Amino acid sequence: MTIQKRSLLCLCIGLASLLFVTPGFSEPYASNPVSHRVLSNGLEVFVTENHTVPLATVCVVFRGGASAQNPENAGIFHLYEHMLFAGNEKYPTQAAFTAALNRMGVPNWNGATGSQYINYYITVPSNRLAEGIEFWSWAVKKPVFNEEKLEKEKEVVINEIRGYHTDPDHIFQNALQSRVFYQFPWRKNIDGPEENVQKATAADLQQMREAYYIPKNTALMIAGDVRPEEAFKLAEQWFGDWQGGAAPIIAEPPQGPFPHNVKLAYADDTFYQGVSMVQFFWRGPDVLRQTKDTYTSDVLLFLLSSPVGRFKTALMEKGPGLYDERYIDFSYPTSRDGGTYGFTTYLRMGISGAPSIISRTETLRQLVLEEFASIAKDPEAYFGKEELEKAKTKLIDQNLLSMEVASSFVTGTLTFWWSVATTDYFFSYEKNCKAVSFQDIQDLIQRYITGVDERSRPAVATAVRFSTADGWKEAGLQKDITNFGYQNVSPETAFWWQQQR
Repeated sequence: MTIQKRSLLCLCIGLASLLFVTPGFSEPYASNPVSHRVLSNGLEVFVTENHTVPLATVCVVFRGGASAQNPENAGIFHLYEHMLFAGNEKYPTQAAFTAALNRMGVPNWNGATGSQYINYYITVPSNRLAEGIEFWSWAVKKPVFNEEKLEKEKEVVINEIRGYHTDPDHIFQNALQSRVFYQFPWRKNIDGPEENVQKATAADLQQMREAYYIPKNTALMIAGDVRPEEAFKLAEQWFGDWQGGAAPIIAEPPQGPFPHNVKLAYADDTFYQGVSMVQFFWRGPDVLRQTKDTYTSDVLLFLLSSPVGRFKTALMEKGPGLYDERYIDFSYPTSRDGGTYGFTTYLRMGISGAPSIISRTETLRQLVLEEFASIAKDPEAYFGKEELEKAKTKLIDQNLLSMEVASSFVTGTLTFWWSVATTDYFFSYEKNCKAVSFQDIQDLIQRYITGVDERSRPAVATAVRFSTADGWKEAGLQKDITNFGYQNVSPETAFWWQQQR
């Protein structure tokens, strides 16, 4: 399975606000300690104890995916995932691979290739932990890239890609990202063009393995009914002899600022009738480049999230036909490469005598900017000290919740933070969020969203999606699309490689 971001709306206050802290920070975490060790070959090993049920999860994570791609190999990480499950030196066929899983009594296994990481995991009865760790050691260290199998997997991957490229959510997302990240758009799209997959060879996969699937770019995560010392010994036994080069440089050079006047309109046959989705995007901080800003961003998300808070209330009162305050979201998905802030809401369509959805979107964008300017003028007066402390507390509460289920903690939260940031970032997250001040929030908004004045205002991208049937009913819609400088989105122009031909 390949991770696809089906809707930017779903990203709101998502993984960016999940975290954990190292044992010893505070008493609440003592029941779920996380131990960490680095083997001599550079492999990082994390062990999370949770003896609630007699199960153990073994997860292997690599930094990479779309953020590590170039125009020539875009899509090959996805193909590599398929080949890893096709066989290795101990389990040479997919049937042997599956039989080994069945012998261990594996109730849960999966693999995913996403924009910033790749991970594979299984859950086994805890008395089969050694077998589970050995199983992944063969898959990771000794894959076999058989040409005949490769040709079969290419067909499977290409069929999946064709499905993505006809999916309206995927089309809309890629149309936007390929234009705002126009310098390196392939680092935002994991599927890539079909021809890259079609021409891939076993030698290409071997080259990718030597560059990215190496100890210094990998974490082994073990969670559940396990003992740390036993888990570390097994990690050393099965992964200690694994060799590889230096950790690859990923997401360099950085994505640039957004270009001005990116405006997109997507008439979608499958979209909900009666409402349109409106999104505004700004270039945000990258977690390893503007690290402090990422903590401030996460706190700001929670300050803006209340459906009865000042931010959403003001927009509902002033906005031109907003659907519901519960559908107003501001998001910042923490990212190593090309961070963004996103504002998402829904506007009612078919309002008698109202301007077109495009005209109302233009009005709404100005209202959103004005509201952010009000926040930046005096964030303490806008939110209040009590709300700031509540926001920080919510971040810590999310932390506790994320650790309740050991398997999902390592395959989701821990995987994400290790891949996107660093171990040190991960361990110090709570402390740095607690240090966020109103001055930090003011500076953040002025640098990334409003500017200190009109001339210094950063670019904001705008995207509108609506039902094709509704679009035909909107008087003046097509005229406003042209007059306000919007581009119509289509499956033929959405993806980066289509724009470069």
